[in-house]
Amino acid sequence: MGLPVGFSVLHCVGTVLLGIGLILHIVGLATPSWASGTGTDSRGVSVTKMYGLWKLCDGSDCKDLFDSVTNIPDPWKAASAFSILGMVAGIAALGLACYHFIMRVLAKPETKTLKFIIMVAGILALLCVIISTSCFGGGVYQKYEMDKAGFDIGYSLILSAVGGIVICIGGVVFFVAS
Repeated sequence: MGLPVGFSVLHCVGTVLLGIGLILHIVGLATPSWASGTGTDSRGVSVTKMYGLWKLCDGSDCKDLFDSVTNIPDPWKAASAFSILGMVAGIAALGLACYHFIMRVLAKPETKTLKFIIMVAGILALLCVIISTSCFGGGVYQKYEMDKAGFDIGYSLILSAVGGIVICIGGVVFFVAS
């Protein structure tokens, strides 16, 4: 079975990239390793400590990072908020790409506006991820001197950044597809 009229392989590639990027960003957003390093727990045992956007993990023991919303420092709030906004923009881009595919299967007229909105949502997702990772790197990592305490940037921040880039590429590929 061939592709519907007006739907090319590049549309499929763009949609797959949107999905992969969204999964990477969500995994980065949800996992507690935006900064990680080695420290000691309450018993003096050496463990890997990991800071996420919402959790702190000492080895296998994870707990909420802050007691209440009022205790969360502004850079941490900004990093969390923009990370969530990036996820929402990625979901919008992927959802609209799927909607475009359904409309083509139903032989509805193609609109350039929808493809443009998909691209804009992908770019917006990347911008939100850039702001989020910048807030964490500049506002949290530097402010709390995590580098001096032996902490490195963790895999969660990297997954989130790569996911944002892939979402943006997927949106652009979807737009340029003929």
